[in-house]
Formats: sequence, structure tokens, C-alpha cells
Amino acid sequence: MLKKDKRLKRFLKKLNEPFPESETPKENVVNVLGVGVFITLFLYFFQVGGMNNYNGNAFLMCLGFGIITVVVALTFDFFVVYVLKIKRNEPSWTLKKWMIYMFLLLIFISQANYLFYSYLAGFKNIGWVDFWAMILYTVSVGIFPVVFSGLVVQIKSNQRNQIQAADLQSSFPKKEIHKEVVHLSSDNKNQDFQIPINDIFYIEAMQNYVSVCFFKNGKTQKELLRNTIKNLESQLDSTVLVRCHRSFIVNADLIEKVEGNAQGLRLSLKNLENFEVPVSRKYIPVLKKIIN
Repeated sequence: MLKKDKRLKRFLKKLNEPFPESETPKENVVNVLGVGVFITLFLYFFQVGGMNNYNGNAFLMCLGFGIITVVVALTFDFFVVYVLKIKRNEPSWTLKKWMIYMFLLLIFISQANYLFYSYLAGFKNIGWVDFWAMILYTVSVGIFPVVFSGLVVQIKSNQRNQIQAADLQSSFPKKEIHKEVVHLSSDNKNQDFQIPINDIFYIEAMQNYVSVCFFKNGKTQKELLRNTIKNLESQLDSTVLVRCHRSFIVNADLIEKVEGNAQGLRLSLKNLENFEVPVSRKYIPVLKKIIN
């Protein structure tokens, strides 16, 4: 009984921990296409749900269900990200929220499957019983693999990122401090300003602007420049201001602590409280090279 209670507590704790998501739309599309291929092959080779009784081309039928999965998943993802504007790359995006997201996605996929099934049957002898049966079947078949795969992804990502965080942490604190002055340009020339590089905490992309967070007159301040983070990255090449995320450039001299969770690495900076700079997977080698 005690072991079951401990397992339940661990599972409930996992539900409220951050869950990793695809870092780019392209990566997400590739993952969804992979799921569509899996669904097609799984249905074709295992012939579940009485598919072996279908008189038509079995592979085309299974391919249809695979295409439906891809189209519905991408449409639902677009709606969540661009219409509801739910951010899934922040600590607030947990395993529990991901499971709710996947449950709703399964519901929509089952409804689309029902329409496709009705089409194959010529819309004959189709009713509410078949509709609810399709929803129940799709959810019951998909929910357990979803929960299991979600736990595996979260645990593996957490372990990998903690190892990488410990590897980077071993390089801190840095002894060398750079004090040169850098010039940060703006499309609006009146906004150009110079600042000692060691006073800059980080630079964050904000659509057509960048926000420079720095230390001045004993307090943390921010300056908004009309520029892109890509332009500033090229201007700041060969300095300790290094790109670590699609939206962030960080001062490597000021990194004090590196921590990892399932979503990636987080950097704590000297003299900057209550804020952590995220690190994308693709920029970890770049950051490590700069540090070393």
C-alpha cells in the first residue's frame, strides 16, 4: 500500500512539472507527420476494429486515417498556438496540461475519423451509436500510449538537460571579466547607445524590437531598440554576448548558475533576481564553446 501511495505521489508530482515541446514549427510538423505514418502502418498491419472486413483497398483506407490524424493535429496545434495564444515553451506548460491537450486532440481526431468512416460506408446505417463508439474507441486506444510516451519524454528530457546543466555549471564562475564598451544600433538612430558590456544582462527579442536589460545607477533597467535579435547577434560576434535562444542573447560573463528541467536549460545571472534566461538545445554547443 505504501509503495502504491509513493508511486501515486510521484506521478502526481510529474503531472505538475514542465513538459518539453517542439522548439520550432518545422520540428512539430515533422513529429506530426511521423505520427501519421505510424497510424497508417499500425492500422494496415494489425487490422484493428474490424478493418479486415473492409472490401475496398485496405491500405488507402488506413492512409486516409493517417492523413486525418496529421491534418487535425496540425489544425488543432495552429488554433492553440496562434488563436488561443497558449505558450508551450514556458514552465507553466506542464505534463498535466499536455495530457489535457492530447485528450482534446484525440476527441477531434475521433470525430474526423467518424466522418471518414461514414464516407466509406456510404453514409448508410450510421447513427449516434457509431459516433460515440468511434470516440470511445479512438480515445481508449490512444490515451494509454499518450500518457506513457509523455512520461518517457519528460523523464528523458529532464535527465538529459540536468546532465548538460551540470556540465556547463562546472565552468562557472568565470574569472575573466570583459569590460569593453559595445555599441548597440537601432533603426531609429536616436536610440543608438553605448554601454559597458559587463553591464548588460541579456537582450530579448520582442517582434520588431529588442529589449536590452542592463544594470545602471544601482538598479536594473531596460531599453527598447527597433532592431532584430539576428542583426544584434552579428554585431556582437566575438564578444561574450552570445545567442542562447531564438529570443535571447545572454552575457556569458554574468552566468552564475545553470539548471535543467524537461524543457531545457535555464541560466541565472549575477545581480539579477527572479528571472532565468532560457537556453535552446541548438545553442547549447555555442554557449559551451564561448564559456570554454
